[in-house]
Amino acid sequence: MKQSFLFANLIFILYLFTSCGSSKTIAGDATSHVTPIICAEEYSQKYNMQLDFMKHHFSGLLIVRKLPDNEIRILASTYFGLSLFDFSLRKNEFHVNSCIEPMKKKKMLLLLETDFKNLFLSGKNIRIKKKSSTFEKRATGRGFGKSVFYLSEFNLEHPEQIKIKHPWLRLSIQLDKLKENPN
Repeated sequence: MKQSFLFANLIFILYLFTSCGSSKTIAGDATSHVTPIICAEEYSQKYNMQLDFMKHHFSGLLIVRKLPDNEIRILASTYFGLSLFDFSLRKNEFHVNSCIEPMKKKKMLLLLETDFKNLFLSGKNIRIKKKSSTFEKRATGRGFGKSVFYLSEFNLEHPEQIKIKHPWLRLSIQLDKLKENPN
């Protein structure tokens, strides 16, 4: 009986040491406060957007603009002009101006809110997983609320391509920055 008690304690201690591991990050890169991925400007920034949710696919334009009162306006529309959503971000406040019915679910809007706050505002609790001169991977949240940001094709330290994945929900959003016309 003494041996089985000793064996049970040993198993419990081993379980305790292996179950309390932390997430693996690059040494020195894990921060609790990270700069915004996209800096909203006074002029309209345009992105090609592809939103995939399970079997549904939406594609169109994402237009972002910073208004004079420090409000960031985020508008997504199809290439034919149908508005998918229109959001406003002011400091830490998120406002839905309009949204199409399939996306007008409380949890979907909350997920988009956290994604856009992480894109345009200084993110909190974001972990930088990998970083190089051409690629960066950031992660935030856990479980169903987990978001993974893949940043690539950097131009003057700003990513030209951003991919946001939600692994548990089979939701991905890809943004490709459109080039500005010099005319």
